[in-house]
Amino acid sequence: MIRLLAQFGRWFGGSLAHAFGNPREEQQHLPPAIGVQPYTGETPRPGR
Repeated sequence: MIRLLAQFGRWFGGSLAHAFGNPREEQQHLPPAIGVQPYTGETPRPGR
């Protein structure tokens, strides 16, 4: 009986984690930004 409750707890926890998602995993699956993006780098000037 205790083993059954432990298995149910693992199953329920896994289903909740799947339903709500993991914020760290969600950011990995975002599509790239579309359109003109601001340039954040610094351009090297010739002669310096």
